[in-house]
Amino acid sequence: MRPFEGVRVLDFTQVVSGPYCTQFLGLLGAEVIKVESRDGDNVRWGAGDPELSKDGLGATYVMFNMGKKSITLDLKDPEAKHIVMQLARTVDVVVENFRAGVMQRLGFDHKTLRAENPRLIYCSISGFGQSGPDSKAPAFDGNIQAMSGMMAVTGEVDGPPMRAGYSVGDTSTGLNAALAISAALYQRVQTGTGQFIDVAMLDSAISLLSQTAGGWLNGRNVQKRRANLSINFEPTADAFDTAEGGLLLAIMRDEHVRLLMTALGLDELNDDPRLATRKDRVANAAFIRGKVQAELMKAGGAEWKRRLDKAGVPCAQILDLPEALSQPQVQHRGLVLEMKDEKTGHAMHSLNAAFQYEHGGPAPSFPPQRLGAQNDEILKSLGYGDAQIADLKKREVI
Repeated sequence: MRPFEGVRVLDFTQVVSGPYCTQFLGLLGAEVIKVESRDGDNVRWGAGDPELSKDGLGATYVMFNMGKKSITLDLKDPEAKHIVMQLARTVDVVVENFRAGVMQRLGFDHKTLRAENPRLIYCSISGFGQSGPDSKAPAFDGNIQAMSGMMAVTGEVDGPPMRAGYSVGDTSTGLNAALAISAALYQRVQTGTGQFIDVAMLDSAISLLSQTAGGWLNGRNVQKRRANLSINFEPTADAFDTAEGGLLLAIMRDEHVRLLMTALGLDELNDDPRLATRKDRVANAAFIRGKVQAELMKAGGAEWKRRLDKAGVPCAQILDLPEALSQPQVQHRGLVLEMKDEKTGHAMHSLNAAFQYEHGGPAPSFPPQRLGAQNDEILKSLGYGDAQIADLKKREVI
């Protein structure tokens, strides 16, 4: 039995941050009902496998919407609002990631829905939170990275700020929301009452910079851009070129430095006072980097990885995404999931949760669904008959 079996979630989210959150709840056993407009989540029609994308199963949608039932509703229609209110009485959790104030204008804010269901846990995900001077401003991953300080510490030493190569603001927010909902469900066991959760992308992004922020908050030290140099200033914890590919060293202990020098054939440096302590190494970083780089150019990254692993030296090859996903360790962990499209049998792939349980662990209940695939099922569970459902379709309520 998975942890959230028996938990029901009404999901108004779209694109990345919200769907990433609710997918975790679904992987852990919750029944997730995704409410979409008649046009569907924007990312349904994005790039990906052409055979899947033409049916509204674009790559991004597939990645974040496993195990969710889909119902289409025109949320401005009175009958659709009535359907939402009926569903709200039957669920444990509501999650939405509209701009602050939108759900209130639609009549589905947390106070309204919790009046119908006092045990409801309602989670609002937005760029800046539900209050404050920026609360109603539009937010996307890019401007969140810019505003969080993340870009300011990323990039070449003498170059401009750079953004991360993936939607770190969106995904970190989804993780925080999933954690907050999980805690609220446990809290409800103790109190019997619901909860309102306000999750902001900007808060989440800044939280990821906790180590860097600590330097400023507790010493007024502003971290400079270091590119691929260690933020700890250890010259043996930098990225290096090899004869083929890049290699990242992660060496910050005196004993590992000695192991590295021996593995590189630089035993004489083990008695060099310039390498004796971290303080010495930081002071002589250019000298040490030059010695290490010259030796690493004598073989390829894979060969150095083999040698250094054998010597007990912490390091990693710098892999591209296909290489990262095909690593034996990643395959062993079962992180990459393969599912079959229920209509065509066509293969689709996503990622499982990044943790495992001894029993009842995360797993998708079923593959991502086509737009409105569960319209009839969900409405019939509320007591609607075939003729009523046909009329709702005709009037474009669903």
